Amino acid sequence: MNASRQFAIALAIPASGNILANAMFSVVTGEIGYLLWTLFYDGTVLVLINILLARRFLFRPVQALMAGQDSTVARRALEQLPTRAAIWSFGFYLLFLPVGFYLSTLAGSYGGDFGLPLDYIYFVGFILALVAGYLVYFFINSLVTRIKLHLFAERNLILPGGGGRLRRRMVVAISVIAIMPVVLLAAEFFWFTRYRDGGGLDLSFEGAIIMDILVSFFLITLVIIYLPRSMIRPIEILARAVERVAKGDLTVRAPVTSNDEIGGLTTRFNDMVDGLNERQAIRETFGKYVPEAVAEQLIRDPGVLAGEERIATIMFTDIEGFTGFSEMLTPAETIGLLNEYFELVLEPIRAEGGTVNAFIGDSIFASFNVPVPHDDHAARAIRAALAIQKVLDGKRFGPGQDIRLVTRIGINTGTVAAGAVGSGDRLGYTIIGDTVNVASRLEGLAKELGGPILVSDTTRRTSGESFVFEPLGKVAVRGRAREISVWRVSD
Repeated sequence: MNASRQFAIALAIPASGNILANAMFSVVTGEIGYLLWTLFYDGTVLVLINILLARRFLFRPVQALMAGQDSTVARRALEQLPTRAAIWSFGFYLLFLPVGFYLSTLAGSYGGDFGLPLDYIYFVGFILALVAGYLVYFFINSLVTRIKLHLFAERNLILPGGGGRLRRRMVVAISVIAIMPVVLLAAEFFWFTRYRDGGGLDLSFEGAIIMDILVSFFLITLVIIYLPRSMIRPIEILARAVERVAKGDLTVRAPVTSNDEIGGLTTRFNDMVDGLNERQAIRETFGKYVPEAVAEQLIRDPGVLAGEERIATIMFTDIEGFTGFSEMLTPAETIGLLNEYFELVLEPIRAEGGTVNAFIGDSIFASFNVPVPHDDHAARAIRAALAIQKVLDGKRFGPGQDIRLVTRIGINTGTVAAGAVGSGDRLGYTIIGDTVNVASRLEGLAKELGGPILVSDTTRRTSGESFVFEPLGKVAVRGRAREISVWRVSD
């Protein structure tokens, strides 16, 4: 973007407005020569010299920033550019507009043959300087927004916002449109009347009122256009970014385009997204070493993992004859086979909302309804077991893709104790209780009883009526004095 040209245009606009006002004045008073003088003086001083000096003292650091020379000085220059440009324009016009009035009388017929009192000259100069600063502020503020968007698009550069006050900007803008028309009309009624009728001011009262109304209407129009735009555009940019985050896109960043509370809010939004990314990274890292559901709860509320007792369904899986397979493979091939196997087996467990608590050699220890609650946890565990058998059917593993893996599964439902156990800086999430032991024993019995999926009577009764079970009778389980009823799940 050609920001330097746009900066020059913004500085030249007030002079164009002054020329337009003088054109109206010249038409009303018949002083056409004064319009020619205005074109010469305003074009040379208020436009050309003004732009050259402002570029030198105000815009050079901004140009360096856009050229890639990032620095604190350049960033501060960009943030303060609207205010500095407004102050610059006010001072420049306040100094050189009265000079133009004085020199106009020396320009002969080009300047017009009329004399103006000092108080009138300085009053008009002050009003025009105020309007110039006011206009330049809004024009440059819009330019700064475009520059920030350009820097964000080209270099992903986000400048921190904050420091300014939205209320102050609104007060200034509203004060200008509310107070200036009153001041102009009051001056026409109570001050400038003594200069009419031969007092040096060759402008009728009606003509002056018309000009004041036009100037006021011009200022009000600019406020209506630029004040909402300067406030709404940063909000729209932030709203679009918020919408993307709400859809799950944590790569989004919002450019900070205003140096006020909205800019500060946008900066905090970006910090929040960074925090969400960090939280996501922690969760994903935890999920590689502890169950993902446990990781999420640890991040959200570590206190809930202090310990709880709950009814849950426990699943154990094991590969039949895995020791024999592993003796034929190298360690690297064994690990590769296990990873490929686990990738297939874990998906059905996760799809049913189960939590993988541990890998024990070639076995998987999974739980349902703890830590993530599900009312139909027994049915979920059985569906996951059936899906595991289905996904392994016909599948071959190993370097030659010639090894068939048969998986035995034991499932039991009952009361468990779950929580984080350990000491010092070494903790682990675990689930313990007789329910866990029975599920492990059922998986071991699957080979003897011709599994592949064995469940306890408790699991059968709580799983609903969607499955077909074959009774295997009461079986003695190591570690328990009483026999338990065992059921085989039919496909």
